[in-house]
Amino acid sequence: MSAALPQASAAIHPVTIDKIVAVVNNEVITQKELDKRVSMLLKRLAAHGVAVPPRHLLARKVLSQMVMQRLELQYAHNIGIRVSATQLKHALVQLAAHNHMTVPEFQQAVASEGFTRADFRRRLRTELTIRELVMRRISQSVVITRRAVDRFLAETRAANGTRYRVAEITLQLPAAADAAQRRAVEARARKILAKVQGGEPFSQAAIAYSQDPHALEGGEMGWRTASRLPRSFLEPLRAMTTGDVRLVSGHGAYYLVKLKGKRAGVKGPAQEQARVREIVLRPSRQMSATMVREKLKALKARLARGADFASLARAYSQGSAAVRGGSLGWVSVASLPPGLAAAVKHLPLHTVGGPFATAQGQTLIEVTARRVRAGMTRSEARRLLRMRKGNALYVRWLQTLRDDAYVRYPSRA
Repeated sequence: MSAALPQASAAIHPVTIDKIVAVVNNEVITQKELDKRVSMLLKRLAAHGVAVPPRHLLARKVLSQMVMQRLELQYAHNIGIRVSATQLKHALVQLAAHNHMTVPEFQQAVASEGFTRADFRRRLRTELTIRELVMRRISQSVVITRRAVDRFLAETRAANGTRYRVAEITLQLPAAADAAQRRAVEARARKILAKVQGGEPFSQAAIAYSQDPHALEGGEMGWRTASRLPRSFLEPLRAMTTGDVRLVSGHGAYYLVKLKGKRAGVKGPAQEQARVREIVLRPSRQMSATMVREKLKALKARLARGADFASLARAYSQGSAAVRGGSLGWVSVASLPPGLAAAVKHLPLHTVGGPFATAQGQTLIEVTARRVRAGMTRSEARRLLRMRKGNALYVRWLQTLRDDAYVRYPSRA
């Protein structure tokens, strides 16, 4: 008697291990990547008591941000922006010092928020890459005049150090928007304002509707002095009381601005300042970090033989001060990264130091004078003005980058 043949096993159903949620040019974003980002964001927002929209709406907003970030990284890679291990290490030390921690303490704090060490290093590398891309775009397109610096310093003194805690919702206007397009965006902004005034949490509305980098933080900008806020915010903020929300028209956008707090200014102490010149070189596809260092050593040798610093800076430096012969003007020593601050503080006058590694690359510096004085330096004012004006231009450039890209969402098909 022959043994019975085994019955056919039960039907095997396929199991989805992962799926593609977005195609960005020649790269993909997967569901697992999106879920991980959303879960970490929810954990962070919950820790700060921020109201959030339903998860599916939050996921859509996070995915849009991931797509834009991927486009920025692709563009940065194509133009040769590279973040070296030295730059990464320097940035980590700087972050730890800013948070008044040692590096091991800071890494432990990061781990408590759910990041592995590799995850955090990857995120930090991404942030440094995008920061460098922003600086390059801004340096190419923004010119700050002496008159603009004078006006900015006068406004800063008039504000007397008052600090504002602000949240925002940004609705961008299309490039070269006509009157009808402006009216449409304004109408949308007014509808969102009505929802907020009707009881919808501002943070939830910011996450759902805002088109700025603070959107996924509930629109939170934190405590800022007038010098670090968009100019269009200042007059409304002076007239607002805590809890007020106003609709503000600004450069290329409409904003809903919420005042969450206000503090009277306190005159800051006198600070060590130095007049500094720099020659900056950045690693790229054509030049490794080692090659950059050797090139700067060669330039330093030429300076030691009597070459003119300003001429070499104009010819070779990749910093925003190159057109001024590398001159940064007067800078606050405390505002510099720790390693560079120590060098600026102790380097003998008219002596070239470096190369020093920074988050932006490697640099030679020369200190030509020192002083102790209170108040913002012209160099800092110029930097803040460049960022204020440049950020608006960068957002417009991102719109163009997005319009020219191939982006597809398979799951929405």
